[in-house]
Amino acid sequence: MVTLTICFRADASAAIGTGHVMRCLTLAGELARRGAQCLFAAAPGTEELVPALPYPVVPPERLPFGAALAVVDHYGIGAAEEARIRGMSRAVMVIDDLPTRRHHCDLLLDQTHGRRAGEYRDLVPHGGIVLAGADYALLRPQFAEARPASLARRDGSLRRILVSLGGTDPDNVTLRVLDAIAASGLEVAVDVVMGAKAPHLETVLARAAAMAGARVLVGTGDMAGLMAGADLAIGAGGTTTWERCCLGLPTLMLVIADNQKDVVRLVSGAGAALEATPATIAGQLRHLAARPPILLSLSKAAAGLCDGLGAARTADALRRLPSLKGLSP
Repeated sequence: MVTLTICFRADASAAIGTGHVMRCLTLAGELARRGAQCLFAAAPGTEELVPALPYPVVPPERLPFGAALAVVDHYGIGAAEEARIRGMSRAVMVIDDLPTRRHHCDLLLDQTHGRRAGEYRDLVPHGGIVLAGADYALLRPQFAEARPASLARRDGSLRRILVSLGGTDPDNVTLRVLDAIAASGLEVAVDVVMGAKAPHLETVLARAAAMAGARVLVGTGDMAGLMAGADLAIGAGGTTTWERCCLGLPTLMLVIADNQKDVVRLVSGAGAALEATPATIAGQLRHLAARPPILLSLSKAAAGLCDGLGAARTADALRRLPSLKGLSP
């Protein structure tokens, strides 16, 4: 049996965070389970921010020739570069979050809730496959596994808050969130998740040390467990949005990058989260703590958006491409 080589083109940096690489890792894991051989083409510094990359990493200019599939998850790569990559590979898949630019690809994935395939009709080549919506959200298997217990334990109480604003948080929004939690006056446990290379890590560590019940977890490998054990998250509109939804975790959502505005609008509009800013958090926390039915409603709506099986659905769809018919079901 011929081994299918799949190359992922994604970067991580302090400015763009780790989300692109992390969701590619999820898909790589599913495809590897089905017999593919995966590797990453990534810019220098990516491995420092995502040190647990379990696949070979090559520089972007050494993208291998003849791969069965190249997966591009990069806002800085447009249709012209995708066409060049298509000339080197048998097929190209693009992961994007906004239907605002043209692509040269065989398959496009946009895992945003509420996104419709028709929004990309004029942005992909004729005959291109579009996977749209949170049914295709790329979540690691741990989230689907933790889902039943996480949903069962939710009772509307507010005892533990999870703060996670990306692996790098270059604008130090986490510090302002911790100040807001302290200002709320609530006696709650607080788990803060940050990457080891986050530029403001030391400042956040010092602030958390001054708060009763707060701790900072650096480079944790158990986000599913932390989310399942939390009663509320304070997070951004990035890739962890769908992890929180899968586990029915109510969220105060902040926009910390322009490309997150659409996600925050759609998720909050579905009743699965509340839009927030650092200035509103203290009041929102006091409001939620006194009204358990609101937290329960948010949890139920969030759980309805994503079931955690999107990576398998995406891999199934990729088998429709001629170059990937050899993938195991």
